[in-house]
Amino acid sequence: MINKKILFIPALLLLSMIYSCSDSPSSIGSNLLSPDYVNVSKLDSYQDSVAQTSSYYKTQIRLSDSPRLLVGKYENVEASSLMRFAVVLPDTIKSAFLSSTLDILDAKVELTREYSIGDSVVPLAYSVHFINSSWTSYGFTADSIPNLMYDNVDIGSNKTYTDSLYTFNIDHQAIESWFSTAADTSVHNNRGIYIKSDPASTEIIGFDAYNVNLIGIPKLTVIVATGSLTDTLNFYSIEDVSAISGDKPVVSQGNIAVQAGLAVDARVKFDLSSIPSGSVINSAQFSVFVDSSENRTGNGFTNSLVAYFAIDTSANSYDTTSAIVLSRVDNHFTGDIAPFIQSISSGYHSNNGIILAAGGQNLGVDIFALKGSDAVDTSLRPRLVITYTGRK
Repeated sequence: MINKKILFIPALLLLSMIYSCSDSPSSIGSNLLSPDYVNVSKLDSYQDSVAQTSSYYKTQIRLSDSPRLLVGKYENVEASSLMRFAVVLPDTIKSAFLSSTLDILDAKVELTREYSIGDSVVPLAYSVHFINSSWTSYGFTADSIPNLMYDNVDIGSNKTYTDSLYTFNIDHQAIESWFSTAADTSVHNNRGIYIKSDPASTEIIGFDAYNVNLIGIPKLTVIVATGSLTDTLNFYSIEDVSAISGDKPVVSQGNIAVQAGLAVDARVKFDLSSIPSGSVINSAQFSVFVDSSENRTGNGFTNSLVAYFAIDTSANSYDTTSAIVLSRVDNHFTGDIAPFIQSISSGYHSNNGIILAAGGQNLGVDIFALKGSDAVDTSLRPRLVITYTGRK
């Protein structure tokens, strides 16, 4: 037994020495760490005179999943909304309606305001119309409006508003039509209402849209009577969407713009040919400066931008899964876009530039004016600072 212990101790010491040696770099690792083979470099678009270009353009985004419904007109954009209420009648009400013993006493729509932009001194000007054609929120845009069939008569009346609540009464004939659909499945008249902005409007209001929690969503309240009894029925939006039209905003020479809702995106592209192929990108700090004098933002807006990787030369094509948020810091938006630059350096993607979109792209119509690649003051042009590692 003593002999075994004596043999075991030298063995332990030998294993310890081998393990300690394994922490040392191999011959390959030594070469990689040698200053003769590895170089940490920095590329600054300001100091290294890196060529760059920028532009901005109008595109389309899906608003069917937006938590807001926009109505009104402000500067370069006009917004309208469609909504359809889930009208389901209790059996007693259905029977009374089918037997023509139901009287509609009052019908009112309530909308909860969450956002506004523009001149709030003048009340929001809009009209309400009975929709005659089928529609779905998915894929519905301003381009769909010409194909939408609706009555020209304004069926909304007694339009009122407070700080957060907008209401209007709705024509009883529209309610009867929707009750017909609820009482008889062979009738299909419940296609909702179209809330259209008036040309005289000077602001855009954002209302709560449909959400699964039913918080603040459009509500239709109908008061009915059967004989001497009255009943209050509440119906909520089951489908709604905004449609926003207009031209891209006009900004000063040398500026570019990003706008939510409409939507308008920008593209910035830097010449990255000086970065050796296969380099490891440690960081890539991208900054774009704001021209606050030309910004147009409402209350409750999202003060950020989102950068996307442009996947080809098309102005509106980018990888939607590659979003990197650019946070507002003083007079610029900034963020690390190292994954974009690494993809280019590794040869996975071509350098087609960076797409910039509004942070709250489907929440409003806010405009961010940005200094572009042609800004007279070169210190305010988009800046990209890349730190990378590669062979000398």
